[in-house]
Amino acid sequence: MNFSKIPLAEWVDALISWMQTHFGGLFKVISGIIEPIVAFFQGIFSVLPPLGTILLISLLTWWLTRLRIAIFSLIGLLLIDNLGYWDQSIETLSLVLTSAIISIIIGVPFGLWAGRSPTANKIISPILDLMQTMPAFVYLIPAVFFFSLGAVPGVIASVIFSMPPTIRLTSLGLRQVPGELREAADAFGSTSFQKLWKVEIPMAIPTIMAGINQTIMLSLSMVVISAMIGAGGLGALVLQSITRLQVGQGFAGGLAIVIIAVILDRLTQSLARRNKTTLKKRPRWIGIVAALVVIALAVVSFAQTGNESKKRVTLAYVNWDSEVASTHVLKKALESKGFKVEMKQVDAAPMWQGVASGTVDAHVGAWLPHSSKPLYDAAKNQVDDLGVNLKETRVGLVVPKYVTINSIEELNANKDKFHGEIIGIDPGSGLNRYTEQALKKYPLNFKLVSGSDATMTASLTKAIQEKRWIVVTGWTPHWKFQKYELKFLDDPKKVYGSGENIHTIARKGLKEEKPQAYQIIDRFNWTAKDMQEVMMKIHEGMSPDQAAEEWLSKHPDKLKEWTK
Repeated sequence: MNFSKIPLAEWVDALISWMQTHFGGLFKVISGIIEPIVAFFQGIFSVLPPLGTILLISLLTWWLTRLRIAIFSLIGLLLIDNLGYWDQSIETLSLVLTSAIISIIIGVPFGLWAGRSPTANKIISPILDLMQTMPAFVYLIPAVFFFSLGAVPGVIASVIFSMPPTIRLTSLGLRQVPGELREAADAFGSTSFQKLWKVEIPMAIPTIMAGINQTIMLSLSMVVISAMIGAGGLGALVLQSITRLQVGQGFAGGLAIVIIAVILDRLTQSLARRNKTTLKKRPRWIGIVAALVVIALAVVSFAQTGNESKKRVTLAYVNWDSEVASTHVLKKALESKGFKVEMKQVDAAPMWQGVASGTVDAHVGAWLPHSSKPLYDAAKNQVDDLGVNLKETRVGLVVPKYVTINSIEELNANKDKFHGEIIGIDPGSGLNRYTEQALKKYPLNFKLVSGSDATMTASLTKAIQEKRWIVVTGWTPHWKFQKYELKFLDDPKKVYGSGENIHTIARKGLKEEKPQAYQIIDRFNWTAKDMQEVMMKIHEGMSPDQAAEEWLSKHPDKLKEWTK
């Protein structure tokens, strides 16, 4: 029997579009609540030098828990600072605390309701099942559409993903309170609220705290995943390591996440076991001093953020070597004029969405008129095209020069030599999309293997070392054309177009709000040779910031031209 396909995807898309249209004001209100909370925590953690903040956290940990946990916190946080990941850790911790607080504020009341009402429990349980079994990455999609890029969608996705344990275990803790205690409370004439507040909740506290502990751990894991939509922090470091195949940096970033996870886990577990006797053993002055210091830090952090927004510029980029080079050079040019530049590494579609929504000021990675055309067409009424920043690029299928074919039309005849695979980059990239079209138009009996810029170049490097035939998606400028002898396969059907330029895209209103930054971004332009020089430095092991700074020091005329 043939049944027509249920248009579930279309229904969901229509619902998302309708919610964007009719609930835009609500989403702005939610963003207006979450952003200050995240900024509050970041401000508190960053007012003091790292050592001062670490000592304060360790002292507070000792007062709330045990000495050995405080010692572990001190050593672990000092290690994070030594590795150079203190700023990212502050960002991650701020996101986790914000997500956890919101999850607790929402989750505990729902848990109490489900624990006291069998009907409510029957309604809420299936919803929690759906929330816990849905793949974590799925939550990122509506979060981007409703809240664009940055901390807010990351927090929202984390709250949805991490809240179920708090609700479930709060409900469970209430239902596990012995019936005899409830009967005793009723016998003494307790009201329903008195029974809940003085009998049921105190008895359920250990179970409720176990749920909060799980929520905090899940918040941490989701915050790391949310780096894919620009949430930043240690997650961005790990994501960068994955896409660039930097094993050492990935391990170091993962170790920092583990340290934070252990501190938060031990802290919440100790708080669940803590009693009044334990608290009396701690000097009260420590708690008072810590509270006063936190208040003072909050006041100072708010005072420091007065004019910061006008000197802050947010740039987004896709983790392609070409865009990493150009974005970091532009970053250094802006910083030379006193701007504080925030970088968001995301995929292509969220990058365009971020500029269109206004949460990102600009990006320099619009490959037009072909590769980025669908994304540009969707956002062209919401962004400003500042024109070309690099001319005469090319995209297509690339092979080593020792491969004896010269056209895409010859691929099928040599399928076995290529193992029937074309090595691609990011699944959402324009280059992969055109390669999928090439598979149909020629047609090619090949499989497109998606990955990233780094996995593509790693596969190419290994094949060349072994003198194997390989075909990859490629573009110029790129460092691989400097390091290896490569060639583009002819494209007689012009699937990949005849050539492209890279454009700079800015958000609406940037010119009026930040005219100096706008001028620098608008004037930014360079050549393929310039870009390849920076890309090669990064490939050889130099950090993107160092490579950009070194290039600008050798080309002061360019910096003067952009910033005059």
